[in-house]
Amino acid sequence: MQVSSSSPPYLYSWSKFGREAEFIVVLYLKLKGWDIQLSKGSRGPADIIATRDFKKWLIQVKSSTLIPRLKGSEVKRLRKMAQRDRGHAVIATLQPIQTAMGMSMTEEQKTFGPYTKDTAILQFGNYVMSFYSLINWEVLRP
Repeated sequence: MQVSSSSPPYLYSWSKFGREAEFIVVLYLKLKGWDIQLSKGSRGPADIIATRDFKKWLIQVKSSTLIPRLKGSEVKRLRKMAQRDRGHAVIATLQPIQTAMGMSMTEEQKTFGPYTKDTAILQFGNYVMSFYSLINWEVLRP
């Protein structure tokens, strides 16, 4: 395929971005001491199964340049799988920092930065990652 000089030097697919987001989540969890199992081809309700200290998280990773979308059927399938496997249904999001923090940032956060040691939002370059429980949408800390 020929790329014109006005086109970007590479083409990037959303499915590739989604899969790379899964690997970022996996690497982070591994650094935190979790044992990881990836689903094959991300076809099941959980992209990642993470275990540590008698905890089992079944994680669906959502990535987007906007607000990540979650379908009702995905929630239902993940909750059902978590109940069957005696685990905890979790959504992990990866998105640009501007999208995640944009309108909700205070002036102080814009000046000094939105991240403190107590926050559950993790910054990776220009992206942020968060984990949420599907039971009550509580923010989780791996």
